[in-house]
Amino acid sequence: MTPEQPRPASAPLIVAIAEQLERDPALSVTVDGRRWRLDELDSQARALAGSFAQRVVPGERIAVMARNGRLALLTWWAATYCGAYLVPLNVNNRGAIVTHQLTDSEPVLLVAESEFTEVLVEAVADLQPVLPFVIGGSDSVDAVPGYAGEVLDFDALVEAGDPVVPDLELDLSGTSHLVYTAGTTGPSKACQVSHGYVANMARQMRENLERTAADRLWTAMPLFHLSAIGHVVGSLQLGSEITIARRFSVSRFWDDVLAADATMVALMGSMLPMIARAPETESSRAAYGKLRAASGSPVTEDLARQWQERFGVQRVGSGAYGMTEACLLTMTPAGEYRAGSAGMLNDSFEVQIVDERDNPLPVGQIGEIVCRPKLPNIMFTGYWRQPEKSLEVFRGLWFHCGDFGRMDADGYLYFVDRGKDYLRRGGENISSYEIESIVAQHPQVREAAVHAVFSPLNEDEVKVTVVANDDSTLDPAELFEWIRPRVPRYAVPSHIEIRGELPKNAVGRVLKRELREQGVTAATWSTDPRAQEDRGAAVHNAVATSAGG
Repeated sequence: MTPEQPRPASAPLIVAIAEQLERDPALSVTVDGRRWRLDELDSQARALAGSFAQRVVPGERIAVMARNGRLALLTWWAATYCGAYLVPLNVNNRGAIVTHQLTDSEPVLLVAESEFTEVLVEAVADLQPVLPFVIGGSDSVDAVPGYAGEVLDFDALVEAGDPVVPDLELDLSGTSHLVYTAGTTGPSKACQVSHGYVANMARQMRENLERTAADRLWTAMPLFHLSAIGHVVGSLQLGSEITIARRFSVSRFWDDVLAADATMVALMGSMLPMIARAPETESSRAAYGKLRAASGSPVTEDLARQWQERFGVQRVGSGAYGMTEACLLTMTPAGEYRAGSAGMLNDSFEVQIVDERDNPLPVGQIGEIVCRPKLPNIMFTGYWRQPEKSLEVFRGLWFHCGDFGRMDADGYLYFVDRGKDYLRRGGENISSYEIESIVAQHPQVREAAVHAVFSPLNEDEVKVTVVANDDSTLDPAELFEWIRPRVPRYAVPSHIEIRGELPKNAVGRVLKRELREQGVTAATWSTDPRAQEDRGAAVHNAVATSAGG
């Protein structure tokens, strides 16, 4: 393809890189605090792919656990170049959850920053065959003493690899990623995400925010999430600069924005109110009016107004609705942003609001959101090795999102509530099933229910409600200390209540809706010191009740 030819609207990763290298090989991509030229990163990724190709054949899996940075970026690009499926592991997960995902995906190669070696060595202890381990970081090979498998140095593989030649005739239906989503009635499932899906997602995300080649995007979204992946590919499609921050910090946010000379930021929903509530600084004053857009979800009209008035940001919120299985079902048309809405229908999906019998509902009525694609290769291709689960969610040839919403007369979608039992906190979906399974292992716990309670950060706080054994003297604070090291950081509960029984329906299913409505009761223990003042006798009475007193 010559530089004079127009670029496709939604080029996949390999094609987008190749086209951009023809146009401007010096395009800036900033990771690990360093500004790299695109041709530098691409050369390293193709060399790493050469090293990977000696150990991985197309269709096999490469798992990676790393924070945002060069290792995470190059591993993704190299896996794509050599035809492998990338399995990005959430850096906050540990223990049984990581073991399940590795057992399920069966990678043939494990790539990680040295920070995560202990977590991963524990997770793969019983896996056979023993996985080759690629470690990045100082003294990386020595970071896994006594490991039975082969231990390789990441930078040495980049140096030694024979660069692969890109195949620009990439099969858009071929799998790019296996992305694990929080399970609600069982262990987490992996969505098979195709190259075509990633390409269309990237187009949708940049068009939704009305990005141009002149925009410079700053994001702290983690590269183990599809959102960050979409922003990177969208930048390559446009030829637009991007800065991928290693971590998010409220106190450094405006310094980072100014350093990147950003015109747009992509954030998780909980980050937006945190920034809005932070004290004013010299940097926040200096940054007034420099950002054209700040994406994130959910965003209320009030929160959007705070950002507009305090920081001079024109557009606040993603103005879209999507999920791992289907990316963006709705988007905001150019110039038609409405704070608080989730956008309108687009050229990729049909969307309906239906009742419990899948009958379409009139404008304004609340029901389940369902969808189906209008184009090939733009939606997940099913749950990895779980065809029965894939068929279940495609009931009546419509994908059932499990979320509830309503449409207004102008065709805008408004998200109302989640129909599933999962929670969302810190931008992460939390499987109540998985956390309940862990809590239930405590020797004094008879039953456990994990559910959401209100959070002022527009997401969920995690509450664990348990029934203790009859002879138990279980204390909520002690239970919290037991839970904390066993669950992902984003799933550590902020509230615990011990009671005599859980509300259930006629067939014995726990009524999570009732628990959510009851929220933080007088008997609830909280990690917030201010809430402890109200604990007092109420909690001790609840403990006594659960013990039969």
